[in-house]
Amino acid sequence: MRRLLIAVVVGMALMAVALPTAVPARAAGSCVTLEYLTLLGRAESALTALPAEPPAALTAVTEAEDLAPSSSSELAPIIAGLTASPPDVAGSSRRIAMIVTTLALPAGSACIVDSRDVENVLHQVYASPVFADLDQNQPPSIFERIGAVINWILSHLFGLLGSGGSIVLGALVLAAIAAFVIYRLRGVVGGRRALGTDEPATAGDDPEQEWQLGLAAARRGDHREAIRRAFRAALLDVADRRTHLDRAWTTREMLATLSADADLLAVVAPAAASFDKAWYGGAPVSGADWDGARGRCEAVRRVARRAAGAPSQ
Repeated sequence: MRRLLIAVVVGMALMAVALPTAVPARAAGSCVTLEYLTLLGRAESALTALPAEPPAALTAVTEAEDLAPSSSSELAPIIAGLTASPPDVAGSSRRIAMIVTTLALPAGSACIVDSRDVENVLHQVYASPVFADLDQNQPPSIFERIGAVINWILSHLFGLLGSGGSIVLGALVLAAIAAFVIYRLRGVVGGRRALGTDEPATAGDDPEQEWQLGLAAARRGDHREAIRRAFRAALLDVADRRTHLDRAWTTREMLATLSADADLLAVVAPAAASFDKAWYGGAPVSGADWDGARGRCEAVRRVARRAAGAPSQ
């Protein structure tokens, strides 16, 4: 029986190869494998019926042999048993059952499926705008092209200079970049120093003296220094009349402390803006800038003295 099973499997494999040329015209377009198994199943049913019907089984097996001539060697013993006198019903039934069990296939796995509808649907999907030009090679982006050029240059330089020369070249490039960065930093720092970004330390805490120094600087055309002195005088007026203010505070710290005094904050904030623009802005300070800053600083001094009950000047 084991040999019979092996022979059946080999025979069905040969049958699959020979079917395109051996299938009769009447079977063209049909599922030959399923027809073959159907005929064997019909023969098995005829032999297991009560009473058994050997002639019907013989007819089904013969049709199966005609449908797949390559399986004649496996079906011949069955045909011989059914044509014997008396017919070998039991042996033929066992052989047919073994073949049917061995060749049992999942549903839909034996026939060639017409896939034209599926292919049409797939074609429509790929023809949609979402998948448009999906199979086309996209042109490289500008960054990819730049990278390719850089890679080409580096590869050729490496080939010309070798590993040692490439290391030296890389060191020179890094040195040039470092020199450029240092140059730029020195330029920025030097520019800030030239503009006097850091406010110089100034001795004295007399607001009136600072105001007179500001007026003197304005008369000689140094409007930037004049605004600094005028703003300093205003701050000293505020500090003299508000003991909780520290003269070492920055402008931001002072404004935050004055936030509770709406009247004073309303005049200090514009004066501080004029000072910041003149001292840290980097642009030339004109006479008009001085006139505006002077008026704002005078307003600070008036409000500070009025809040302290002192006579305004």
